[in-house]
Amino acid sequence: MSLTLEFWYYAGSNRADEPVVVKPEAALERVLADVLEQGPQPHPTQVASPDLPTFGILNFPDRMFKLDLDPESAIGALHYVGPDEYDEPGRFWSWASVSNEEFTDTPVLYIDKQNRTLFPPKSAISLNTITMALEEFRQTGTRPTCIEWQSTGGIA
Repeated sequence: MSLTLEFWYYAGSNRADEPVVVKPEAALERVLADVLEQGPQPHPTQVASPDLPTFGILNFPDRMFKLDLDPESAIGALHYVGPDEYDEPGRFWSWASVSNEEFTDTPVLYIDKQNRTLFPPKSAISLNTITMALEEFRQTGTRPTCIEWQSTGGIA
């Protein structure tokens, strides 16, 4: 399996009308570099795949990521929402990345900037680790196992 990923983020102060589409791994690295070049995002970047199921009248993706990435340090964090395919199949849950990396200065990272919801402690991961996790998701369509996760709560 190799999924198409859609990245929704801001170029300057404007959110793109259409997502940036990513298919090969090289394009994944390019779009993450572009997110960094755009500077601080007013809201976390959203990543989903049009190849996976949706739900509800608005056809929301049944699994997606929010990504907050600090442009100065290239340190970020991932928030994943989707089915719990490992512990409780059929249940939707949300998780934040867990870091095994040591950083001298960890930036403040948000799951949601509008209501100022911070990522939990120890969520910060390097750009390289973010790239590996998103590439694994692109290949499997499931929550990546190349990084550790901490629960941020159940959804249903």
